[in-house]
Amino acid sequence: MKFIVVILAAGMVAFIGAVICIIAAVHSGSPPASAAAAQPLADNHSLSPGTTGKAFSTGSVARAGPLDALHGTDATSRERGGPEAPTFYGLTGLGTGGSAQQVTYSRLICTPVPAGECNPKNLQQQADDQSLYAGEDWGSLRTTAEELRQTVLQQKDEILTDQRTIRALTGQLSECESGLKGRKVPERSAGLGDARKENKEQVMMRDDAGSSMRTTHVMEELVHAITQMKDRIEKLEVRKARDLINAVFNEVVENIRVEDLEGELKRKIKLLEEERKALRKETQKHQEHIEYGLDTVHQRISSLEKGLSENKFPEGYRLSFPVRSSSMYAIVKQEIPALPALTACMWIKPAKSILGTAVSYAVSDQSHEFVLQQLVHGPIELIINNEVAPLSLNLTMGRWQHMCVSWNRRAGSWHAYLGGKLKIEGSDLATRHSIRPGGTLILGQEQSSMGGLRFEASRSMVGELSDFNIWDRPLSHTELSALAHCSTGMLGNVVPWTSREVEVFRGVTKQLADHCEHRTGARQ
Repeated sequence: MKFIVVILAAGMVAFIGAVICIIAAVHSGSPPASAAAAQPLADNHSLSPGTTGKAFSTGSVARAGPLDALHGTDATSRERGGPEAPTFYGLTGLGTGGSAQQVTYSRLICTPVPAGECNPKNLQQQADDQSLYAGEDWGSLRTTAEELRQTVLQQKDEILTDQRTIRALTGQLSECESGLKGRKVPERSAGLGDARKENKEQVMMRDDAGSSMRTTHVMEELVHAITQMKDRIEKLEVRKARDLINAVFNEVVENIRVEDLEGELKRKIKLLEEERKALRKETQKHQEHIEYGLDTVHQRISSLEKGLSENKFPEGYRLSFPVRSSSMYAIVKQEIPALPALTACMWIKPAKSILGTAVSYAVSDQSHEFVLQQLVHGPIELIINNEVAPLSLNLTMGRWQHMCVSWNRRAGSWHAYLGGKLKIEGSDLATRHSIRPGGTLILGQEQSSMGGLRFEASRSMVGELSDFNIWDRPLSHTELSALAHCSTGMLGNVVPWTSREVEVFRGVTKQLADHCEHRTGARQ
């Protein structure tokens, strides 16, 4: 856009120079007049230095040479190649003696006529009198003069328009120079600004015969200055574009670096998480491997014990849980069927005031299918299908005691016996529910899931347990009393107490049973 404005300014300046040349050509030309207007000598007060004081009679006629005599010619005009000085060929009139006189003048001197002394009527009559202009083409002269006047007026309007255009272009150039942000303008550019002002004044001088040459020189300098300005503007635009490109490039590079760093950080975090998961899996595998090794050792020990069980414990055995631990437990390998009713009996000797979990049977859908336990600050609880019935049984620490519980799905009735005697009973415990088969039966620990080997030490049993049997029916009072007084060796039809059906792990030991010794001594 700036380049287009500069080109328009140059074209306008060229047009102004052409107009000035036309004006100079019109003023400096010397078109010959066909005839000079004749005036009576009495109406012309022009004087000649050689005829001062001479009087001419009325009717004397002045005949002019070239038409340029009205303007006159000086030495400067002749030096510049202008026309020669106009000359009147003769002024004829009657002298004092009545003889004809002719005087030649090199210049016509016009004397102003004061206001009111000019008679328009006489002038009009003289103008209309064609006899005074014999041999002259007066109509052609008037037409030419009118055309010249219209041309001068038109050129004057065009010059005024061009002056306004020049002022507007000068203002735009000043704005371009002010946008250089404090940089020093070369002296040549400052000189060109003064030259433009001087050239503008010279353009307005219409009567200067040598203005065409100076205008051409000014135009060349202006075009040169405009070219320099255009080059400087292009350099500034290129520099600004380069700076903008560099800034955008640096910003893009920084964004790319930040994105790369974020991506690298995310990748490292993901790798660390994967390594952490892998370490957890590996640790879990090691732990399972260790537990499997321990279980294998215990199984070998159990298998060795099985071969000697009949000879080692001819009168029965007991399980010892010496301390509360999350690893000590015993598994009953007998498969449990579906049970609509049951009776569970055992001999138990608590080592602490809190018994812990004595029996825990879990299936896949329920970890508390059948549980018998006593937790901190609570009574002994019978749990069927995660429904709880509290048992108000007072166990003596460090002493063998016989305990039985029975349950039936009809009305959910349940009973608790201690020493062969009924201590408490109730109903609505897992009504119409049957204990589901296929579960895992563990002694000494509470299961959080079926077959789960992770236990809580606070819920484990501490003490001794013997003669644990389960029947699929309620026992009679006679049978319960006989079991409590060691007068029968009846085994459970669901879970019998034999050494082959019970495996111990992680510090649980099998020892010779001694819970019926005091009963035998009493009978003897």
